[in-house]
Amino acid sequence: MSSEFKKKLEAYEKDELSGAELEAFEKELDKFEAYQESLEENNPKQEKHSNNDKKQKKVLRRGKWKARFQTALMAFVLFIAFTILATIFTAVYFSWGKPDRLEVYRSIIDHTLTVTDPYGYMGGTSTNTKAYFGLEATRDLNKMVGHESIQVGELKVDFLLSLMAIPEEKQYGRKSQDQPVFTYPETGSRGMSDWNQLEDLPEGTVVSAYVSFTNSLETKQVFESFQGKNMDLLWLAVDTGSENKALDEGIIFDPIGFPSFPIWHDNDFIVTEHTEEKFGWFGGKVVSESAVSPDYEEDDYGVIQEQFMKTLHFLEQHESKADKLVWGELNLSEQINYLNENGFQHYGAVITGPTKEILQLQNEDWIAALEVDEVAFWNWNEQ
Repeated sequence: MSSEFKKKLEAYEKDELSGAELEAFEKELDKFEAYQESLEENNPKQEKHSNNDKKQKKVLRRGKWKARFQTALMAFVLFIAFTILATIFTAVYFSWGKPDRLEVYRSIIDHTLTVTDPYGYMGGTSTNTKAYFGLEATRDLNKMVGHESIQVGELKVDFLLSLMAIPEEKQYGRKSQDQPVFTYPETGSRGMSDWNQLEDLPEGTVVSAYVSFTNSLETKQVFESFQGKNMDLLWLAVDTGSENKALDEGIIFDPIGFPSFPIWHDNDFIVTEHTEEKFGWFGGKVVSESAVSPDYEEDDYGVIQEQFMKTLHFLEQHESKADKLVWGELNLSEQINYLNENGFQHYGAVITGPTKEILQLQNEDWIAALEVDEVAFWNWNEQ
């Protein structure tokens, strides 16, 4: 093919030829195509070579698609195998030990809320393992108003093996208002008591409230002070020595305390019935147990204090996780040492009951201040 023909061919492809020049070149192309066909007819080896090229291209194309399919299939098989192994490893990891990690993580959440939230003892944490080394713990957040439990939010905590993520808390309407606080004894009145609010509330309502004491009281004194009154003592705030360090005009924003009954741990319960049922080929079994809490007399305040200290010691072993739940630092070792050296003193409590009954506490000298938490319609069962 001459250089002149190549130039004309390029001009032809670009539509740059016209008139007689275009007509002459098209005739020349017809001659070239006829020559090419004649050449292929008279030279079977060239045609055979062309067919071989086509077959080779077809084989190569098929090989490429086969390789791609095998790669995709292998990746899919590896993904399924990894998912199965990860699921098995996750289940074994969180169920390992006695008590197992599921039980430990549930206890961390439950006990932390019990000693840092006056209503934290209400409800329990449920857990659900995930496929890829994860665990999700969820818990309803409740308040006691009168004799009715009201859900005020939800808490969700994710774990990646032993790593705990920042807790996610959803708050409902009743939790969105200003949180009541305690006033430390002998720091002076802040003028924030809600006695007027109680006076304005009608009969047929119940309230929950934070009461601050004029002077620090021992555990027995707190119980005896509320004894015989038509109201319930829910939670006692404990002086752990850290309150004086963090006082803001006498206000205690982050109290620590215990409910008006012992904080039982799983290893406190007494097993009354134990059954095992085997299943499967690999020695699997289902264990079923029935257990009851230890005997406890209502005026045995020493048991309440002992179980509270046991809870603090347990949380001390998992303090980094407990700190995340309270968005701060509990400094449990310092608080434990303080309580061992100074004993138990209380600067406030959380109570609930009929509005007009709680209003009568205004006349008590040992009550320094009261802040209303929640109000509800009558739900009080007379005791």
